[in-house]
Amino acid sequence: MPGSGGSYRDRDDLATLRVTNVSELAEEGDLRDMFERFGRVTRVFLAKDRDTGRAKGFAFISYVDRSDAARACERMDGYGFRHLILRVEFAKRS
Repeated sequence: MPGSGGSYRDRDDLATLRVTNVSELAEEGDLRDMFERFGRVTRVFLAKDRDTGRAKGFAFISYVDRSDAARACERMDGYGFRHLILRVEFAKRS
């Protein structure tokens, strides 16, 4: 698709969730385990502080299927994890 800026990113955005209020003690594996129950996860990105190595409080979870992402979004928004309540929504296009 000429001029689209890359079809991979466009497709990825459709099934990517933004997870906020993530504990600074969280690890990528924790998130993968929690979110893989809803479908095939292609990518887990947990933002970490370069100096401390601790999570910055947000992550992105990408699924193969948007329907799996929608189900995960519905079930995991408001989920309690490590004394915090996760906020889950579809990632917005940058």
